[in-house]
Amino acid sequence: MSKVQAGLAHFLHEASSSDLEIHYSEGHEENEMVGNATDFIVGISSVKILYLSAETLEVLTYCCEAIPLFINLTRLTVESKPEIGWQSLPGLLKNSPNLETLVLQGLGHKATVRCGDMCLCEPFEEEMEEEEEIPPCCLSSSPVKVLKILKFGKIYDDEIEQVKLFLEMMPNLEQLIIHCDESFGKDLVEVSNQLQMLPRVASPKCNVQLISGDGHVSLSSTVTSSSMK
Repeated sequence: MSKVQAGLAHFLHEASSSDLEIHYSEGHEENEMVGNATDFIVGISSVKILYLSAETLEVLTYCCEAIPLFINLTRLTVESKPEIGWQSLPGLLKNSPNLETLVLQGLGHKATVRCGDMCLCEPFEEEMEEEEEIPPCCLSSSPVKVLKILKFGKIYDDEIEQVKLFLEMMPNLEQLIIHCDESFGKDLVEVSNQLQMLPRVASPKCNVQLISGDGHVSLSSTVTSSSMK
């Protein structure tokens, strides 16, 4: 565990018993947190490599007044959980101008109106009716060159649509690596064909690698923008 990871873990441990309160809601309503982690997040904003657990991502959402500029960040790993949203991801990616590698440990997350263009969330109607600050567009201006997705297909059957969104929106993407979960039952060739048939791809040329859950099968293909076809 890096010093930054240890620091985040320590902050969450200390805060959970002192000035940070976490209220988990029932159903699809928003969780709530009380506390302020702004100074701590600002203090780690100069790191080059950062790992964020799903719980830390939630701290960024509810306990950070504004996400600082991560000017040196080149590699970001984010853990995903179905009960925790991606609300803070658009701002974090927007404020990481030199980010080269993004690792998503799963695609399953809580649907919310504040994910921006990061995903294809379809929030519940009551959430849509609430006045929410419009999150910044992050994928269309993303500098990320390498996107690695782990545990693909573990939570939802239609995660391929999320992958298509990444390809359609990320203009600098050069390599997409997808590690399928062991429970993923679809044919890798079928998935590869779906991605190759996309009518619009943002990046001029992106190599896509699909790896089976047991690691025994690997398929590679190249998708190109419509101007290159």
